[in-house]
Amino acid sequence: MKDTKIFKIDSENPDKDKIKEAASILKAGGLVAFPTETVYGLAALPYNTIAVEKLRYIKNRYEIKQFSFCIHSIEQAEQLAGVISPFAYKLMNKFWPGPLTLVLDARQGETVGLRIPNHPVARLLLKEIGEPVFAPSANFAGEKVPVNAQEVLKTLDKKIDVLIDSGESKLKASSTVCKITGDGFKIIRQGAVTQDMIARVLKTQEVLFVCTGNSCRSAMAEGLLKKIFEGSENIHVSSAGVAAFEGMAASKEAILVMQKLGVDISAHAAMRVTDEMLKQADFILVMEQGHKEYILKRVSGLNKKVFLLKEFSEDKSGGLSIQDPIGMSIGFYEKIAGELQKSIEGLVLKLK
Repeated sequence: MKDTKIFKIDSENPDKDKIKEAASILKAGGLVAFPTETVYGLAALPYNTIAVEKLRYIKNRYEIKQFSFCIHSIEQAEQLAGVISPFAYKLMNKFWPGPLTLVLDARQGETVGLRIPNHPVARLLLKEIGEPVFAPSANFAGEKVPVNAQEVLKTLDKKIDVLIDSGESKLKASSTVCKITGDGFKIIRQGAVTQDMIARVLKTQEVLFVCTGNSCRSAMAEGLLKKIFEGSENIHVSSAGVAAFEGMAASKEAILVMQKLGVDISAHAAMRVTDEMLKQADFILVMEQGHKEYILKRVSGLNKKVFLLKEFSEDKSGGLSIQDPIGMSIGFYEKIAGELQKSIEGLVLKLK
């Protein structure tokens, strides 16, 4: 094999032409060593038989067991994994991009290891490739994992096609490998993300309030529940709207009514609900049946965690919907705030 090509790429000002060239070589069946924040990885396209055979030779891994993947996005994780639990989504949102490899049930049976590296050059390379890549550490099996280009070149020169040199890895240690087991986890390899850090995420319950515009009902509900659990690390509360205008403030009436209840929502900025929010939430509380139908149609498998908020109220007179007060009087806002309070009192019993 010819000498390994060395591409020096500055992490702070990456040469995108060199990244494109490295991606092209990878797509043609080459092996590319690249930097991550943990150690240097060795990339091969999973569906290129020749590249995978070369990778198996270097890593002395001839069994059927697959390598872990480096990916660019959570969407790619969803393409490879089967059903992903809310806990796994929370870990993704907490630690990705970063030094955590998650082992999940795969779509095709068995399991699959996945990570989004937290390195600008790695992220650009993965985005340019456009698909997941096998990416074990760039060293022969049993040897020290490399944390800089010199250590890669020492053993893999003339055995790989490209080495991207972006200096020393920040963490200088492999990623934590964590297997998700139902609603629990098992550490397979300890790294920068500790067991305690993961356990704290497991203990956290994600509560998401959803209404239409996220400027009245869900914003008020978020404020009320946050006040109850102020200082708690185990309850995370957010809100969103199915048709929200991003960044819109809470209505002046909602702000005023909440002030009377000792809740400050003046800094609230509306968010439009996303699939990611819905998937990682443990409880999704909606104001109307239409919101529930919209969510269940948008993301499958959420039936057991989407509730009409008023289901938790002792007073269900007038039905289970909490009306939209937008454009109505302060008196009407106060009525809606009262319904929200009674419903949240019942919800708290479920959360504690």
